[in-house]
Amino acid sequence: MMPLLEVRDLEAGYGPIRALDGVSLDVAEGELVAIIGANGAGKTTLLMAISGVVPVRAGVIRFADRPLAGLAPHEIMRLGIGHAPEGRRIFPRLTVRENLELGGFTQTDRRRLEQDIAEACGLFPVLGDRLGQMGGTLSGGEQQMLAIGRALVGRPRLLLLDEPSLGLAPLIVAKVFEVIAALSARGIAVVLVEQNARAALKLAARGYVLETGRITLTGTGPELAADRRVRDAYLGEG
Repeated sequence: MMPLLEVRDLEAGYGPIRALDGVSLDVAEGELVAIIGANGAGKTTLLMAISGVVPVRAGVIRFADRPLAGLAPHEIMRLGIGHAPEGRRIFPRLTVRENLELGGFTQTDRRRLEQDIAEACGLFPVLGDRLGQMGGTLSGGEQQMLAIGRALVGRPRLLLLDEPSLGLAPLIVAKVFEVIAALSARGIAVVLVEQNARAALKLAARGYVLETGRITLTGTGPELAADRRVRDAYLGEG
């Protein structure tokens, strides 16, 4: 079966810096895949290359058997790829509702947009209570929920999540991971970049270890969690 997302021999970077050096990976329809690695390994660059924010220097990215080379981020979003970036990047001077509406900017059916906003608020009820509140006045956890909710309003087939638990209180982290697991169960494919490697591998069907721009290990979530190299480097057991 053709994977939903196929990355082959990907090279990308910034100026003279090559952040990704021949990265290859696959994501199946509805699959939850974790990407783990140290800071500076290229994880964020990988997600931004998939979503069209960082240009591809070499290699191929295909989504639903369509090459993404040369497409702008909004065109990639229209194809069905949502991205909740590191640092949330919500619009602080817009209300929660306005932020969510921007997630569905390609949607021309107002009734369907309202349904999508309602579904996002169903996953994160606090957003429904804050629809008229400015995004910048939300707590860090609420802003993270808003960033994920905004990406979901676009009805993605694939959701890219970059460090969704970063800086959040444990109770909020548990809620965010609960929603991530539910999304995969609903058939949305997820690529999860996450500093909490233990939690990410527990959720993931498969995972990849990215080190200095290259994939060095791959396997199922349990296989990677049991690997001595992963346990020493990323699970705090070294």
